Amino acid sequence: MMENGTSLEALSADHLPVPVCRFVFDDDEVVVRETNSPFDEQFGAVERNESLTEVFEQLDSDCLHALRDGQQFTIDGGTSQYQVDVTLPAESTDGYLVFSKRTDDSSVAATDAFQDGIAVDHVASVVSHDLRNPLDVARARLQAAREFEEPEHFDHVEQAHERMERIIQDVLTLARGEDVVDPDETVDLGVVAEQAWETVETNGATLTVEDELPTALADSDRVSRLFENLFRNSVEHGESDTGTVDVTVGKLNDGFYVADDGPGIPTDRRQRVLEPGYSSDEHGTGLGLAIVARIADLHGWQITVTDADSGGARFELHGVAGQ
Repeated sequence: MMENGTSLEALSADHLPVPVCRFVFDDDEVVVRETNSPFDEQFGAVERNESLTEVFEQLDSDCLHALRDGQQFTIDGGTSQYQVDVTLPAESTDGYLVFSKRTDDSSVAATDAFQDGIAVDHVASVVSHDLRNPLDVARARLQAAREFEEPEHFDHVEQAHERMERIIQDVLTLARGEDVVDPDETVDLGVVAEQAWETVETNGATLTVEDELPTALADSDRVSRLFENLFRNSVEHGESDTGTVDVTVGKLNDGFYVADDGPGIPTDRRQRVLEPGYSSDEHGTGLGLAIVARIADLHGWQITVTDADSGGARFELHGVAGQ
């Protein structure tokens, strides 16, 4: 991995199992800024600020035109041919190239990183934008701690690092699938739900765990993440007329549900909210509920989105195997 002063992009891109290249436009040149380990292994190490046309001699004018327009193109790399997806984030001068090996019949081989629907532009968003805020917070707090010798700033640094870790784990959950879920524990869903609530910024919201939730054969860490994301969704999008939201976790015959008393989700959006990249918030990553759906799927559970009795949103998890 090439060195970078902030190491921001390296933090995310290097976890992806496909070749990724970060670049910038320098007048008429496309200049490489950084590559991840799979890129180096496949195409060889690249010097920082090297022209992309020197890395790929076959990068002709048509490919460069497609790249500048943010369009997909195909390129040869060693003995294989690659589809190259181009992302030009609106809030950054940096662009990203993501390489997917093509099969012998010229159809694009689906990679583990994207076959489950995580779009290239949202990977780039996480790489270039979503990690930038907590990284800047950590940098500023470290500077303050050094200048003013106030150790409490380190608490904020730790929180920023924890947020970055959560973002990375979200991407990995979508990208690596079964590798990050190990459902081999007997999990008390009620206990996990209450513990997850303590990790969420609730903004005055309240939680009620109705009845006695079942135990399940599951991965407790990932189930905790599932609850956290559902709770955050309710808190961030479910504010009621009183300015706060009440969240309820209850038992189903074959699972459990999480509901709130907010404005609810329109019928035509209920499936879309579970898709990677979809967000009603222009500052959102669109990964939170996609993570919920992915974790549920990896446990063999089915998730449905419907109305709560209060008129808010209700997420039902079915097929939960009890112990």
